[in-house]
Amino acid sequence: MRIHTVPSLFDRFFDEAFDPATVARPFRPALDLIEYPDRYEVVADLPGVDQKEVEVEFIEGVLHVRGERAAESLPDDARAYRRERVNGKFKRAIGFRDDIDVDGIDASFREGVLRVNIPKSERNRPRQIPVTVN
Repeated sequence: MRIHTVPSLFDRFFDEAFDPATVARPFRPALDLIEYPDRYEVVADLPGVDQKEVEVEFIEGVLHVRGERAAESLPDDARAYRRERVNGKFKRAIGFRDDIDVDGIDASFREGVLRVNIPKSERNRPRQIPVTVN
């Protein structure tokens, strides 16, 4: 081993050991929560997730989105030098304070984007109250 290669080996070791891209981390899909006068909408980015692997439940005021993004396998003759795309099981949960019309909740999945519409119950929706003159 030549002495001038030692610093580069140390540099490479520390670069790889502490590089955030090489540190194991769970897949955590990004999501938006949007409020409308009559409903909420949750939009989650689920790239590479098979629709069959997505579960949506509403339990005791909490929306649960679960699923799994499968690891992409490499052929036997291939070697990955860098793997930044994470995979695995995920779970996101969002609690709601308002009364929700649970029977009206619907979800759709298109091009890797999950959309969940959560209607508010009638009594929590804003409404105009007419004022009468006596």
